[in-house]
Amino acid sequence: MFYILTVIISEVRMKQMPLASAETNLIELNGIKFEDDNIRFVFFHDSNSILCRKMRFNIEQLVDNEPDIIYFYSIDISKYPKAFYEHNVSGIPNILVFKGNREIKRIMGIVSYENLKMIVQTLKEDV
Repeated sequence: MFYILTVIISEVRMKQMPLASAETNLIELNGIKFEDDNIRFVFFHDSNSILCRKMRFNIEQLVDNEPDIIYFYSIDISKYPKAFYEHNVSGIPNILVFKGNREIKRIMGIVSYENLKMIVQTLKEDV
């Protein structure tokens, strides 16, 4: 019974989440190679996926509201599948967090704006 309620509630919440527009303020990459040790967040997505568009909406809210604290990029796996396989990404939406060229964390699935903000702030403080 609990499982059924969880599924129903999550489906309702998912339908209520807004979609990102077709335009994006994320910098599109075709691969990952960074020249310094700054923390960077790389959003792996498929531009045709509704789930990815919902997650991108949350990311763009964070970028718009906290522009000084983060570097956010995106890789559209429908355009650049090589990066998806090179970094062993198991599904989308998925955010890989890098310090320089070293991956330090993964954030999988759809994460709310509030939780994403907490994760980003914690990572910035810890590293």
